[in-house]
This record gives sequence, C-alpha cells and structure tokens, in this order.
Amino acid sequence: MPQMTLLDVFDQCQDGMQCHNRLLKSMAKIYQSMEFDAFWSEFVHYLKYSMIVFKREAAVERTIDFVAKFSVSTTKRQDQQQEGTGDKGEEDAAKLKDESNKFLLTILEFLLQSHSAKERGVRFRCCQLINKLLSNLGDEAQIDDDLYDKIYTSMLERLRDKVPVVRMHAVLALSRLQDPTDENCPVIKAYLFLISRDPNPDVRRAVLSCIAPSTKTLMAVIERTRDVKDTVRRVAYNVVAEKIHIKALSIAQRIQLLQDGLSDRADMVKEACATKLLQAWLLQFQGSALQLLQSLDVEQSADVCQQVLYKLFEKVPVEEIVDNFDLLGEETLISDDKLTCESAMYWRVLCQFVQEKGVTYEEQLDKVLPSCIVLCKYVRNRFLEKLTGCGDDFDRQLELEYIGQQILSLFKYMDLSDQAGRRELEKLLHDMMICDHVSHALMKYIISTLHLVKTNTDTLVAYLAETISEIREPITIVEKTLDKDERRQLDLKIASIRVRLNQAKEELEECVRCQEFAQAAELKSSVAELDAERSLLLEQGEPQSQEIRTEKSDPFTILKCLTVISELLTQLPVKTLTPTLHMLLESQVLPGVQNAESDVRNAAIKALGLSCLLKEEVVMQYLPLLIEVSQHDTETVKTTALQCLFDLVHMFGLGITRQEASTAAEGSNTSSSSDMAEVTADSPDDTLADAVTTSSKKSDASADIATKLVAILSAFLDSESSELRTVAAEGMAKLLLSGRVVSSKLLSHLLLLWYNPLTEDDNHLRHCLGAFLPVFAFACRANQELFEEAFMPTLNTLLNAPTSSPLNEVNVGNVGDFLVQLVNSKLLVVNQNSQSLVTDNPGHDHIAVLVCNAILSSPDSFSVKLWTRLLNQLDLSPDTQLKDMQVLCDQMLEVVKEKQSVKAVERFKASVESMLADKTSITNADAAPTSEEAEGGEDTAVDASGAVTESHGPLSSSQTSTVPDSQDTVATSVDITSVASDSQSSDIAISVVDTLSDSQSTQVENSSQGEATGTVTPALNTTIENTAASTKNVKVKRTTRAKSVKTPAPILMPQANKTAKSTTGRRTRTQAQADSELENSVFGSPTPLRGSKANVKQVESLEHTRRNLQGLLLEGKDSSQSVTEEPKTPRSKRAGIRSQKRPALTDVNGD
Repeated sequence: MPQMTLLDVFDQCQDGMQCHNRLLKSMAKIYQSMEFDAFWSEFVHYLKYSMIVFKREAAVERTIDFVAKFSVSTTKRQDQQQEGTGDKGEEDAAKLKDESNKFLLTILEFLLQSHSAKERGVRFRCCQLINKLLSNLGDEAQIDDDLYDKIYTSMLERLRDKVPVVRMHAVLALSRLQDPTDENCPVIKAYLFLISRDPNPDVRRAVLSCIAPSTKTLMAVIERTRDVKDTVRRVAYNVVAEKIHIKALSIAQRIQLLQDGLSDRADMVKEACATKLLQAWLLQFQGSALQLLQSLDVEQSADVCQQVLYKLFEKVPVEEIVDNFDLLGEETLISDDKLTCESAMYWRVLCQFVQEKGVTYEEQLDKVLPSCIVLCKYVRNRFLEKLTGCGDDFDRQLELEYIGQQILSLFKYMDLSDQAGRRELEKLLHDMMICDHVSHALMKYIISTLHLVKTNTDTLVAYLAETISEIREPITIVEKTLDKDERRQLDLKIASIRVRLNQAKEELEECVRCQEFAQAAELKSSVAELDAERSLLLEQGEPQSQEIRTEKSDPFTILKCLTVISELLTQLPVKTLTPTLHMLLESQVLPGVQNAESDVRNAAIKALGLSCLLKEEVVMQYLPLLIEVSQHDTETVKTTALQCLFDLVHMFGLGITRQEASTAAEGSNTSSSSDMAEVTADSPDDTLADAVTTSSKKSDASADIATKLVAILSAFLDSESSELRTVAAEGMAKLLLSGRVVSSKLLSHLLLLWYNPLTEDDNHLRHCLGAFLPVFAFACRANQELFEEAFMPTLNTLLNAPTSSPLNEVNVGNVGDFLVQLVNSKLLVVNQNSQSLVTDNPGHDHIAVLVCNAILSSPDSFSVKLWTRLLNQLDLSPDTQLKDMQVLCDQMLEVVKEKQSVKAVERFKASVESMLADKTSITNADAAPTSEEAEGGEDTAVDASGAVTESHGPLSSSQTSTVPDSQDTVATSVDITSVASDSQSSDIAISVVDTLSDSQSTQVENSSQGEATGTVTPALNTTIENTAASTKNVKVKRTTRAKSVKTPAPILMPQANKTAKSTTGRRTRTQAQADSELENSVFGSPTPLRGSKANVKQVESLEHTRRNLQGLLLEGKDSSQSVTEEPKTPRSKRAGIRSQKRPALTDVNGD
C-alpha cells in the first residue's frame, strides 16, 4: 500500500469523523518522516483552504476538528516517548519537551498572527481552532505566561469583533483562561460585559455556558433567566441547575427563578425549569418535597409553591403520590408535631390535585381527606386552642393563621351533603368569626367556606349582617354589685334579723324546757321566717350577673367587620345594593373611613368602592370622597381609592358626572326661573330656545367635570410612588382599551412611561403596558390612528429630552421601530384573519408623509438619521400617491447632506420607484378604455366616492383630518368631542385632543427639563417644532375605513408573522382614491406635494377653492326647498357636514 501524502490526508478527513483515528496515525508517520519546516509549510498550505471558508460547511468543520486533534496528539505522543526514555538529564528532558510542543506552539503562533485578518472567515476559523486546541488539552495542561498573554490579548480583541460568530468562538476560547478566584480577572470582566450588553443571543449563550460561577458572576447569570431570547433563558436555567447550589441563592432569588421559569411564555424554558432546575434542587434534598418547600417561603409565595408541587406531581402516578404521603395518622389527620406551614400546604395541594383528576381517583382522595365532622373537631380542638394560647407571640400567630387557611380550604374538596356535617361546619365557622383571637386574615377563607353551606345569596347576606352585629356588639355578662350605702343598710337589716333570730331561739329553748309546747310551736315558725328573711337579704348582697351588649370600637374588631363586608361583596354574586347592605354601608363603612388607623381606612375605602359598583346613584354621592382620599391620605389608602375610581369609570363610564353637572346647571338657572315663566306664556319659541340653552349648559358642565376627572386620574402617571404609578397606568390602559377614553396624548404618555428607565424595577407596570400596547394597536384601525397622532410627539419628546432627564437614556431608534410596527395596518386582527391578501397600509402611508416633512423642515438636524432609517422600514400601500412621494424624495436628496442619510433616502426612493413601476405595468396591462368609457370615468369616480362615504357613515375628526397645525399640537385644553349613548344610559366618551390639563402640562414640562421633582415621565406637551414645520410643507388628508363604534370588538392577540406583501393584482379601492378622483373631476390633476412655500400656497389655495365649491354645491343641491324650511338630511350625513364645517381646535385662551 503506497504511503499517504498530506494532500490525501486532508482530502479524506473531510469525508467523515469515523476515519479520523486512522488518518491521525498516517499523519503522525508523515510528521515523523519529514523535516519540521517542510512539513509545516505544506501543512499550513492545505489548512488555509479551510480557513478562508466562513460558511459552516460540514467538510470544513471536519477538517478543523481533525487539525485540532492532530495538533494535540503530537504533544501526547512526545510525552509518552519522554516517559519511555527515563532519566537522561534535565537538559535532554527540556529539549525533548520543547520538541514535543513545537508543532502546537507553531500552529498557535500562526493562528495568533492571523486572528486580525481582514477576511471574516479567517478570523472565525482562527478563534474556532484556538478554542478546539485549548479544549482538547488535558485538565492538567499548562501554558507559558507569554502564550497566555498572547491568547488573552488576541481573543479579547476578537470579543469586540463585528461578526457575532467570531465573538462567540472567542468567548469559548477564553473559557479556560478565566480565574474565578481572582476578583480582577480580565476574562470574567469581559464576560460580564458581554453577557448583559452583547446584542447577539448566541454570544450571550456562549458566555453563559463558559462563565465560572462565583459570587461576582452569580447575579449576571440569574439576570439572564429574564433575557429577551428564549434560548438564552433556557441555557441560563440549565447553568443554574448544574453549577449553582440552592444554598448559594437567597429565598427571594429562589422564588423569582421559579416564578419566572414556570410562568414563562416559551415551552422550552418551562421545561428547563421543571425538569432541570426543580429536579436538581429536589435531588439536593434527597428527594424530599417538604424540605424543598422549607427552603422556599410558602407563606408569602403560595402560588409559586403550588406550581412547584404540581410540576412534581405531574411526573408521578397518583397512587404513588398518595402512598408516599406518610404524614397522616389516625382519622386521616396530621399529628401536632408534624403540623407545619409546609406540611399543611402539601396536604391541601395534594387533595386539590387528586380531586381535579376526577372521579377515577375517589378512592385515593378518601385516603388523604378526612370526613367533615372529624375535620371540624380537629380545627376546633387543635387550631383554635393553639391560636387562643399563643398570646403575644406574633410570629406563631401568623404561622397558625396560614395553617388555618390551608385547612379551611380542604372543605372545598369534601362532600357536604350530610346535614350533620353541614351544621357542625356552620357552627365552627360562626365561632371562628366571633372569636376575638381570629384576625381578619382568615375572613376570606371563612366566608368562601360558609358559602358552600349557605348557597342562597340573600340568606347568607342576612346571616353575615347578624354576625357582624355580634362581632361589633357582643353579648357580655356584667356583675352588678351594691354601692356602699345600700350595702350598709342591708348589713343593718341582716344584723337586726340575726338578733331577733337569736332571741327567738333562746325563747324556744326555754319553752321546750318548761314544756310549753304551744308557745314553742309559734316560736319555731317565727325562727323559720327569720331564717328565710335573712337568706333573702344575703342573696341580695351577692353580685348579680347580667347579659348586655357592648359596642367594641378597637381597630382589630372594626377591621374584621370591614373585611367581612368586602369579602361579602367580592365573593358573593350580589347584583344590587339591598337595604341590608345599605345599612352596613352607613353603620360600618362610612364611620370606618374616618378612623385614625390607616389599615381600617383602607378596608373601608375598599368596601365603599365595592358598594358603589352595585348602584350608579350611590356613585355621585361618594365620588368626591374617593377623589379627596386619593389626594390626601397615605400611599396604601391612595392606591385603594385610585383603584376604586378606575373601576367606577370603567363600569359606568364618564357619564357618572351627569348628575352633578345637571345639578350645577339647574342651580345656575334657578334665579331667572320666574322671569322665564312669564316669557313662556307669551312666546313658545323662546321656551324651546331656553330648553336648548339649558340642555347645552348641562352638557358643557358634564363635559367639564368629566375632563377634570380624567385629568385627576392621569396625573397619577407622574406620581413619585411606583405603586400609584402602576395603578394609574393599568387603569388608563383599561379605559383606553374599553373605549371610555380616547386620547393620543395619554397613549404617548404611556409609551414614554414604558420606556422610562426609572420604571425598570416596576415589573407589573412593564408587563401590563407591554401586553396592552400591541393588543390595543391591532384591535382596530381607529386605535392605530391614535398611535399615528402620538408618533411624532413621542419621538420628539425623546429627541429633545435634556441630558439630566432619564428619557435621554432611551434608545429612540428602538422606540421608532416599535411604533412603526404598531401602526402597520396589515397586522390588524381583522386583516390577519382575512383570507384575502391585504395590500393597503394607510398607517405607514401617513407616517411616511410625517417623516418626510420632518426631514425637509430640519435637514441638518441630528435626528435625520433616525427619520431616514424609519423611512426604509415602512411598507407603503401600492395605491398611495407614489408620484408625490417620489417628489418628496427628490426634495430630501437636495437638502440632506449627511452620507448615511443620503444613502437611506436613496434606498427609500428606489423602493418607491419600484412600486411605481409595478403599478404602471399593471395599469398598462389593463385594456385601454374607449373614449365614451373615458368620459364616463369621472362620473363613476364621483359615484364611487359617494358610495364609500355613504356606506361607512360620517368620518370622525380623527379619521379624516389633515396633518395637525402647531396650534393644534400644543393645545392645552381637553375637548369633549363626542357623546356616545347606549340603550341604558349615555356615556360621555372623552377625546383628549392633544393634551391633558394645564397643571399637568406644567408638571410634565418641568420634569422634561430635568428638574429634581422626582417625577417619572417628562412633558407630553413638549415643543413639536418639527411636526409644526412639517405642516407648512404638506397638508394630507388621511382617511380610513374603520367605523367609529362605541363598544370595542373582542380583542385578540396579534399573530407574529406579517401578511405577505404583493406587488401584482388588482388593488383595493380606498377612500383616499375616491376623494382624489372627485377632486380630479372638478379641479383637474392635483398639485404634487412639494416643500417650497409657493407650492404650499398653491395647495392651500386649491383646498380653499374646493371647500367653497363644495359649499356652493351643498347650498344649491335642492333649490325647490324653502329657505326657512330645513331639509331633512339623514343624521349620518348631517354629522358629515358638521365635521367639514367645524373650525380648527383652539386652546382655552382662544389662541
């Protein structure tokens, strides 16, 4: 067999891994038979063919693996030869060692010299090969300090490479060079930077798999369990399970890891947490689930612990779980020495798990669940006695209360059909409620259990009202004693009787001795009477016990009563405010609002809010009180009052202000009522005018009160308290989602609040807004129009934020990308569920015009890069005015000077021209119409336009509007634009046109200037000069097909994939096309959108002429009608006419 050459070896090693061992022997023979320099020259020549390939080809990967194996094998082979030579002297041993490492050192030197090559493939293969070489070395391998420094320096440089795969393999190459015992280890510092800042998830995963666990790196690893990429989160949980002991984590960190992992939206992360992390922790406790629960905080994190037990139970058969539960003793109860919080929770969750499995496992449920009567005696004898005897031991009392909660929950899984068991349970629950040692924390579980016994709501409400009366005014036994004077008189009477009794007894003895038996009989009866009289007086002197009712006013008792009322209104299906509940409201709730204890006031406010939800007439009576409490109480009480206010507005709408507004309007007209009565008798027309005026005043007053209420609620978005801020943001999101409030300014405020760095620790706030924004945007087209209105103000606020403001740290590009996605009309739920292909995208069309005008207004601004980048992310509609957009692109190319921005504009122009060419080709492909058809085309366009308008009804101001002027943008008033009515009541839909209130504007402006006010969100009425200047360049009419509806449609989560874009086929006719065709038929071709002042004047003149002509057409539409008789126009068309003639919005000062 002929000897193989290096070429043959490199050729065959690409075929498969199974032949590498044979090829390694052949390569070793060639290495030994050739001079080193000749071998290295030929070897590196063939190696370079693989090193220039960047793509992960299988043949190249096998070659790299083979080279790494061979390089390390030369060192091992020479080491074996060195051991076989024995002791030949230190010089010979050192010489032989240098020869053994010569090839490895040479290839490392070559790789370190080539790592900074210009070709990315070479850099990638160098890092990959260095990683494999270091990985294949043994655990006891050592390298020189000089080589360590060279590898360290080179790979640190590659950590900053622009190619992610190069950075990833550089991370892997540095894994064996880190020293976790050194606090200043440069490798670990580089790892900590990359694990949190590298944008590529593969690099972060590589760092997670390589970083050594230590106190310095622990937090960085835990933070990756909340990474944005699910694959990184899965690797993070695997690393925590494999490398970090549970005792190295605090209880809060354990709970957080389990809560995030078991509730993650990615199944792979859930699986990693359940199978890797939980099993690793359970193994560390020798498989004991109770010990695992003891390492967690079951009292404060009951939901997480229940999830943990469910995950553990799912992997084991039910019979085995029941058989392994060895804590139950006689009568299926846990003994006193084993009854802890962990064992009680395990018992309850086990019963719940078995009961949820259905009737198949009833036998197993009977093994772990006692009878009702037995459990009632167990609670009375064990739990209540211990709770009564714990005294002032507060920790023991909390522990017993938690155990009581778990035991009371067991009654839900029992069969309560036995009447004796039901009576015993009812008596037990009644005794627990009136017991002085049972706190308000158990009332929730007691009432839920009591509802199982008394299923009728009215009966249970009456029963609880009586129980509250017993708790507040219990029956007490009082001993009544005599005062000093009465006692002295009684003692004198007893003494006199005693004297007479002694005399009578002496006379009786004398008569008996003298045998005067008749007189003795009389004396005997007299002695008996005196004895009876003395006994009666002695009984009167003893203290008398009497049962009386005494009212208890201590905070503990009042808090328990208020908690019972709150739980009654929460858990029971109460539909109206009954007389019994009204009595409880006046006797218990309202006095509790004035209590000195904050906990009592908090419970009273909660009960008051729940009571108001039952009856709308009660709302206006206590609405001012709730507003006052939300402004001037403690933080906890403020939060509860704010939640009540949002619930009331969400339940009844802003129409709850009608009653107060009606009262105010009637009061203003009371003074002139007599004069108006006289005028009414003579002039009925004036009566009608007065009625209209009064109705108008009531409507204006109601709108004013509603506006103030919205301003008060939205002011909490800037609160220093994170809890109040979170409640306000969640409440505003609900009001926007339900359509109770319509405001682009509030939407912009919520966006800025979501991105604000100061809210980074508010997890609930971030989660709530993160779920709300896409759901709200993709629900309907009208919602996307609000985002379009908030687009420029939001980005300008971030761009103009001062350096002292937290918003200066926000990535404006990220916000712009997110907004561009939200206004994409193709992602609407209706369009995603549609079977037909959707090509219209009016949201992106409008944003394109806004961005172009922003660039033209300030071409030298630093924000031009942002605008040009956003332009290339827009997906324009094929039916948009592409020629006008092309003209805008030409104008931008004339004024923009920055190179990157110019290239971006050129790319955008190329895409517009491509769409224009496609549109032209489709138009030319259609059959050419005849002259008669061409003449009739204009009429068809006019008819189509009218059809569109008539079919969709009048378009609101938000649906058909021009680009807002600067005065509209910075208006400081809240305008009530519409009154929506339903079958029961008319709810005022507030449209906050562009701002909140003056006070809020001042507040927000101060915060945006960076003043140390502690507020979170800067001004929403910041300077919008770019938007104002853009309106001088172009005025665009935005249309939409979305109907204005009062009740929002069911909202679904949008799909992740976008609708495919099509450049061929017949386009859908839009309202903008109909308007354009109508304008062409009257005035000819429209003037292209330009940026010069002359063209702007032409556009404005054209628009003015068009409006005048429309007015003439409307006036001369029906000349046969009388001037004094108003034509009966349909309501929808009248609304459309009013919307056309409505003047521009102004602020409160009329500017």
